[in-house]
Amino acid sequence: MGARETRTHPTRLGDLVTGQLTRLGEVAGLSEADTTAYAQIVTETLGPVAKRSLELPPPSPSFLSDDHTPVEYSLAFTPDRLPALRVLLEPGCEAEDLKENGRIGLRTIRAMADRWAFSTDRLDRLEDLFFPDSPVGPLALWCALELRPGGVPAVKVYLNPSANGPDRAAETVGEALDRLGCRQAFDTLPAADGYPFVALDLGEWSAPRLKVYLSHHGLTPDRAATLSRMAPHPGRARLEEFFRTAAGLPAGTGKGLYDRPAISCHSITETRTGLPSGFTSHVPVRHYVRDDAHARERAMAVLRRHGMDSTALDRALGAITPRPLEDGSGLIAYLALVHERGRPTRVTAYLSSEAYEVRPPRETEPAYEPGPAHEAAPEHQTPVVRDLARARSHTENNDETGDKVSVEPYRIKVVEPIPMTTRKQREEALKRVHYNLFDLRAEEVTIDLLTDSGTGALSAAQLAAGMAGDESYSGSRSFYRFHDVVTELTGFQHILPAHQGRAAERVLFSSLLKPDSLVLANTHFDTTRANVELNHCEARDLPCPEAKDLDSTEPFKGNIDLKALEQTLTGPDASRVAVVVMTITNNGGGGQPVSMENLKQTAALCRKHRVPLFLDAARFAENAWLVTRHEPGYRDRTPRQVAEEAFRLADGCMMSAKKDGIVHIGGFIGMNDPELAQRCELLLIATEGFATYGGLAGRDLDMMAQGLTEVTDPGYLAERADIAAHLAQRVRAAGVDIVEPPGMHALYLNAGRLFPHIPPHQYPGHALSCQLYLEGGIRSAELGSLYLGEEDEDGNPIKSAPYELVRLALPRRVYTRSHYDHIGETLAKIAKNAHAVHGFRIFDQSPILRHFRAKLEPVPVPAAGTARAAARTTTAAR
Repeated sequence: MGARETRTHPTRLGDLVTGQLTRLGEVAGLSEADTTAYAQIVTETLGPVAKRSLELPPPSPSFLSDDHTPVEYSLAFTPDRLPALRVLLEPGCEAEDLKENGRIGLRTIRAMADRWAFSTDRLDRLEDLFFPDSPVGPLALWCALELRPGGVPAVKVYLNPSANGPDRAAETVGEALDRLGCRQAFDTLPAADGYPFVALDLGEWSAPRLKVYLSHHGLTPDRAATLSRMAPHPGRARLEEFFRTAAGLPAGTGKGLYDRPAISCHSITETRTGLPSGFTSHVPVRHYVRDDAHARERAMAVLRRHGMDSTALDRALGAITPRPLEDGSGLIAYLALVHERGRPTRVTAYLSSEAYEVRPPRETEPAYEPGPAHEAAPEHQTPVVRDLARARSHTENNDETGDKVSVEPYRIKVVEPIPMTTRKQREEALKRVHYNLFDLRAEEVTIDLLTDSGTGALSAAQLAAGMAGDESYSGSRSFYRFHDVVTELTGFQHILPAHQGRAAERVLFSSLLKPDSLVLANTHFDTTRANVELNHCEARDLPCPEAKDLDSTEPFKGNIDLKALEQTLTGPDASRVAVVVMTITNNGGGGQPVSMENLKQTAALCRKHRVPLFLDAARFAENAWLVTRHEPGYRDRTPRQVAEEAFRLADGCMMSAKKDGIVHIGGFIGMNDPELAQRCELLLIATEGFATYGGLAGRDLDMMAQGLTEVTDPGYLAERADIAAHLAQRVRAAGVDIVEPPGMHALYLNAGRLFPHIPPHQYPGHALSCQLYLEGGIRSAELGSLYLGEEDEDGNPIKSAPYELVRLALPRRVYTRSHYDHIGETLAKIAKNAHAVHGFRIFDQSPILRHFRAKLEPVPVPAAGTARAAARTTTAAR
């Protein structure tokens, strides 16, 4: 850092804070009018203390900062944006006791509510809990203001769980969550040594949160990575890396933070799932550095690692004080890594005002290992916390749960070089294949996310099973092993192997459907729909209403619309309905899972109306995992148990084992109806192969059987979910929206939102797919109007897709996090120049499944005015 400016030190607290806030407002991009208004709000909130001379000692031993200044600042950093500025205040800091401190704080918050017209209902419901007649503890009420453009802040209050005594802190938190309708979330929290705060969002927040803070003495990086209970998990490797960097702990050590405890924060924005929707890891960096120059180095490393503007931090530090950083320790109090569902990852730096004292540089080494003064023995914990830790110890260390996965649950034995091409080579390849990525040679693709079908890596056990395959034409040993595994998993009486899912679909639908039959589904995928229509039948989608909101974090947006299903089964088309197909997970609906409750009600309706229910079970294990994460009543079940129950609710299934069988080829049909089974078997023998091999080699059957046993392993599934969450975070950080929440087998990018200037009939999804390949050698699949749309002979749109999406399908056990980081970096580059991306037109196509074989050519980017008009038209149409 360069030399800092020198400033005359103000004589009153209010003057000091006003100057600091004004300069910090410039760093955050606030206008002069906004910073003037906010400085006045802050001094009003501090009350008489604002006029107090700084030559006097602090008005009270405020716990808010080390030198007892009742003010702290924080900057929340996100990629490619100015940081958001917040200020934390203790309104009642001049009070003579804690009770009056709390009363002043409550009056201040209610005055803010009147001024800015927000409700204090949630706070009112908790008043008797946190403001008793004889409160104890380090605080009564703190107020945080997020300073937004326009002069109206967002407001948050911090409350003291120890107000009724530290031994009742956990009980108080549990009761608070119970009153606010989210007691289930309390039961998911990790064990802790204490409950320092509970926070409530009040006023204008997009999703008001209740936040529970937990303290963790002696926390180690690997343990810090397991504390999150939000779904999807933010990524254990990322959490561990942040903690190590912020705390200054080198890799490979088992040391922890003993001088001052680390804090985890669990945000709750909903009551239905019982799971937190956000997680923050707070590291008290000021206690683990020599001086503030050292703390700055840590902060810079964290910010750069997450793609954030580190220069803004230097400006912020200079805005608070002109002193050299080497002269003190404590200016940077905490560093925090913030994850919230549906939002980019943030890094928050908490900055001290230092109104009363600058802590000198540290002369002794921080305590990274326990000693007599730092032991966090069970007897030093409160009884409730100790009991909570005992109750959870089995769950948190039980590998059966799959929760404790800090590294990939496998090691790499064999590697394959991947192609590294130049941009010129990729340009030439796109022109040669007429901009259809299906026609690219694999050797021209660096990272291939076209599909997760048959692209996974085999395990050693699968390869070993394949070596023992029996290649007999009929009745092979391999078939009977496969048959036993599938029968035990599904419970179906009749099992027929097929070479892949679409072969199973063709055999089943050709045997089950009659011309003009109606097939209902939560959403048909492309080949499913094609096999229905090739039998001269109608495929009708009945997705649940929640699926229409791509940004919603509802956990089961793959469900079928039960109301629409019942109306169809009782309406004029009832006699045409031949089968109901439930795809788990819902691939055509953004990879979203189906709840067991929805499946149960669907099964009941089908039984009532005598219509068979079949599962498209290609991703049954991933669906089961998400059920165990999000559905009440299933959190104590294993994925295998959930999968078995799901299969037994249906009359049959078809499966591409190239997905959750983790094989390169294979599938099967399962059913209970003997007559249907006989018809399917005859067609299978005539077109695929004998009934005991179905077009597969014996080794394929053996590897499929092994894969179907491995796929429900909780450790494997936890890592699968974690890698998808890692990519989701990188995509959001790049400024690209996805279908929320991210699933497990794929991410679905919202290309229509990224390219509003490209109309649907010029295929914005396909444009993004081509741009991903051009910029980064990444192959993906369009799921928009190229896939679902129709045009007349002149290219005018007849039908457009409801959404313009691009699917990034994640092969199983193939790519590492660095590959997915490359995808995030590529998307960030595309997003920064999104307006320059052009659309496409088709000049040759096939009558069905056109996206596989279509030939396209670029459409020039329209002029700016035309682009804006097109964007307005597109937005209005949607």
